[in-house]
Amino acid sequence: MAEKNIQWHPGFYAGIELELKAYHLSFEQEHQLTRGPLSIDLLIIKKLMDEKIENDIAEMFCRHNVVEFKSPEDELSIDVFFKTQAYAGLYKASGETVNEIPADEVTVSLFRDVYPREMVDQLKALGFTVTQRHPGIYQIDGKLPFPTQLVVTSQLRPGQHTVLRILSNHAEQKDIEDFIKASMHYKDSGDRARADSILQVSASANKALYREIYQRGDASMCEALMEIMKDDIDKKVEQGRAEGEAKGRTEGEAQGRIAESVVIYRDEMNLDDSSIITKIRDKFGLSQETAEAYVLAER
Repeated sequence: MAEKNIQWHPGFYAGIELELKAYHLSFEQEHQLTRGPLSIDLLIIKKLMDEKIENDIAEMFCRHNVVEFKSPEDELSIDVFFKTQAYAGLYKASGETVNEIPADEVTVSLFRDVYPREMVDQLKALGFTVTQRHPGIYQIDGKLPFPTQLVVTSQLRPGQHTVLRILSNHAEQKDIEDFIKASMHYKDSGDRARADSILQVSASANKALYREIYQRGDASMCEALMEIMKDDIDKKVEQGRAEGEAKGRTEGEAQGRIAESVVIYRDEMNLDDSSIITKIRDKFGLSQETAEAYVLAER
């Protein structure tokens, strides 16, 4: 079951940066469209040099690319479609001089994990055509000021766009495992931080699946998952320790390690109480009763 209030946008921003990391692009979040306080949750991707992008999603990109992402919890409606076109128009007009951003150098992309059938049907009724250019990528043509595409992330090619496919509340196990394996090879600290952000969102939305992967995965898979999410695990363990001190709990060094393990197994590995009890019992040589008491205390 997915958590409520998942912060999808940071995961998407991290995902699209990893997806397109091979190219010379800049990414600007929550772009301010006017001199006033109109700041919206759009992503602006700029091409920094004239290069061919051999990626299904970004092959249509021009110099300025307006990106709207809708999470699984949000609706991608006909009103959102036209609102995004309006925002793109405001962005085009936001230059310091007249026509500093030419209209033919602006594109619009709308991302969602499932196909917005109602919106597409309404667009077709208005005379627009919607054509699938690649699996999961639809070109929208008609009387629009900017080239526009719809990207349905769950329909993207498996094996090529894993980083975006796992940003869903119905992610597939192979996609998750493939992404974890790929993340093991990231050397750049920024890429590792982005991978962590993506996994945090994906794991929050697919708790049962991640629990199964951890329980059934091989040792290297489990170790990779722990290592990728290490910074966040450390943060949560420290938070748990601080909360324990605030409640007046005094624990010895051994007790602290056991309590930290319970926090990691529950919050990061999404194990159920029975599995946690077995693990800390075997790891620390506890009796069944003592292990149960530790799990109960950390709820």
